[in-house]
Amino acid sequence: MKSGIDYFPLDVTLDEKFELIEAQFGLKGFAIMIKLLQKIYGGEGYYAEWTTEIALLFAKRIGANGSAVSDIVSAAIKRGIFDKTLYDKYQILTSKGIQKRYFEIVSRRKNVEVKREYLLFDAAILRKNADNLAENVDIFPKNAYISEQSKGKESKGKESKGKKRKVEESRGENPPSPPTDCNICLREFLGKHKNVIVDNCSGVNLDMIDYDLLEYRFAESSYLSDRVHELSWIAKNYVRISAGEFKDRTLKSKSGITEKVQRVLQMVKEEEVNEADEN
Repeated sequence: MKSGIDYFPLDVTLDEKFELIEAQFGLKGFAIMIKLLQKIYGGEGYYAEWTTEIALLFAKRIGANGSAVSDIVSAAIKRGIFDKTLYDKYQILTSKGIQKRYFEIVSRRKNVEVKREYLLFDAAILRKNADNLAENVDIFPKNAYISEQSKGKESKGKESKGKKRKVEESRGENPPSPPTDCNICLREFLGKHKNVIVDNCSGVNLDMIDYDLLEYRFAESSYLSDRVHELSWIAKNYVRISAGEFKDRTLKSKSGITEKVQRVLQMVKEEEVNEADEN
């Protein structure tokens, strides 16, 4: 099961801790910090392991100097951007802010696997309506829980209801209702996007859809959010949608920041090449 997320929010005005990192290390410090956040949110979602070996590979992948990355991470821990206690104990990078934002973003997921000892908040605060946590267990929202008994009742009446629905739809008496296996995430998504029509979804896989990502793609596309689309069309075109093919808006929380980071890293590489030539 996927733990990470495909986007994360970044305030337009950074707090003093970030400003001090940029003041000390320049744009290189800012770029590396954003890359670290991308690693955390895109990986485990609310933390990232940080050993000497992982740090070296991270520096290589982003084209930065290993010692520079180490210095920036140390400064970030010192200034409280990352939690020092959890870093010293488990060699991970995380913070209350990171965990709060992560669990807010994944709040619609049916279950989220977490490591209890890594949490800086009480689980019930991090995720509303969550059951008690044990080590490496899933969090299930109470309103997403369906008992086996209710499932049995649903299956018994499904056949007769299905026949009745087909007759009514053929007569045009009632619009098609959402699929019987429609989960909480889909229901919430449909509630937000009234332009999505629930049609006959037989032959399409709704379970493959990441509704957090789909929500983001709708936000960055007027074509998706402002026009009428059938649910089956969304499912059939999900690969294209998730790849951002319909994007016609720029959201600072993702694309704008990423482009800025890439420009800064390119500047850093050019500076290092020039320094090497001079030496």
